[in-house]
Amino acid sequence: MPLIKGALGHGGAAFIDVISPCVTFNNHVGSTKSYDYVREHNEAVNRIDFMDRHSEITTQYAAGSVVEVPHHDGTTLRLRKLHADYDPTDRLAAMAYMNERQAQGEVVTGLLFVDAHATDLHQALNTSTTPLNALGVSQLNPGNKTLEKINAGLR
Repeated sequence: MPLIKGALGHGGAAFIDVISPCVTFNNHVGSTKSYDYVREHNEAVNRIDFMDRHSEITTQYAAGSVVEVPHHDGTTLRLRKLHADYDPTDRLAAMAYMNERQAQGEVVTGLLFVDAHATDLHQALNTSTTPLNALGVSQLNPGNKTLEKINAGLR
């Protein structure tokens, strides 16, 4: 929950790792983003189609430590909490650390990376603070030349 709250409050873009196939726009035969394709090519630790009701699994562990969390199916998940002096502002170090820990069979938990200099998208794009439904036609339609320039930049 703290990571989700932090992501929502962060001035720049925030990324929380969640894998979910898009079944609205790409759910057709041949799409590598369809539900069936993702399901067939998923290399998940466990395939969860149905789980019997079990007791809740919780754990607590100190910063910098590893805990092995046994699951009801007999598998174990190794979680490593970031150490107290971990620097989440170094992008390359964060990627290297995650790769090192993954090679040891561990999943790193905590705030892995944050760009302290990130700006809000509205600030970066200099968008209007006025809601679009409150703008007039002349403000919403920049004209053909401006639209051509925008479209050319997207090619």
